[in-house]
Amino acid sequence: MNSSPRPGKTEAPATEAGSALGLPEAISLVLGSIIGVGVFNLPASLASYGPISLVSLVLTTVGALALAALFASLASRMPADGGPYAYARAAFGNLVGFVNA
Repeated sequence: MNSSPRPGKTEAPATEAGSALGLPEAISLVLGSIIGVGVFNLPASLASYGPISLVSLVLTTVGALALAALFASLASRMPADGGPYAYARAAFGNLVGFVNA
């Protein structure tokens, strides 16, 4: 018998530390990139508009905090899987929940 692996079955090569890049590491890498772009590139790209860009950043922060408070309140009143879809479906029906999703 041939002891070679079956065709199409390959193993991912291990790194020097002995482990491959897994799902948690990949998620951390993507989240770090997204946050880095938002924190470091956005102010630099808005700087050409002058001081009004600071006002827009403050308003955006207030809006994000308001959404976080809203979802925290909804989650404490109605713990359900699905996030915004579940809340829209419970309040307005299946069609609005589907459109929201």
